[in-house]
Amino acid sequence: MGRPAKPLISRSATIAASIEIIDTEGMDAFSLPRVAKQLNVRTSSLYHHFADRRELMTEVAKELMTGATVPEHSSGTDWVEWFVELSLNYRDAILRHPNAALVLVQFLPRDVLTRTYERCARILEDGGVPARLHVVILDGLEKLALATTLSDIMRDPVGSTEVFPKVDERRHPTLARALEANQWSSRELFVVTIRGFLAGVMGLATTPVSDESLRELLES
Repeated sequence: MGRPAKPLISRSATIAASIEIIDTEGMDAFSLPRVAKQLNVRTSSLYHHFADRRELMTEVAKELMTGATVPEHSSGTDWVEWFVELSLNYRDAILRHPNAALVLVQFLPRDVLTRTYERCARILEDGGVPARLHVVILDGLEKLALATTLSDIMRDPVGSTEVFPKVDERRHPTLARALEANQWSSRELFVVTIRGFLAGVMGLATTPVSDESLRELLES
């Protein structure tokens, strides 16, 4: 497809318009012609900056992640609490754009976060966490934070604060009692989940899983 001789729009304006469309109209409404209409240009103008829809979506995913603030860290800071705060910031960045959450799953290239991962690894090292557990923590936290946040977003009805909806105490008495006993909000449950994951991984430092036992588990 031919490109206009002179760019009529900026790369950043195109990304911002894409996010606005997704936020207000949803992913189903997103397309390159729709973005062009939003910017009052021809679709061909977008090709000055983006090869195709996938490249634009990748840049949207990157932009969304810039909203996840990396906390300051100083000597003596509890590394667990630092990772809890980082995970909360990641969650909040996703919740600010719920319609775009799946963009992160499909289009966020992991190398965008390499510098952040390097900083995280240094903090783990300074905290005395064995190097063999670093990847488990970094990979697990990313997947856990994204999965739990997507679960919150996709609840029916949207925005519901119920952890497990449509629980009938007559048909599900044990679960109903558990829900009644639960005192944590969705945000608090997220924090408890992150801390529990980190505590569990750190248990491997004293009781490591052997390669043989891991293979047996995977093959069972």
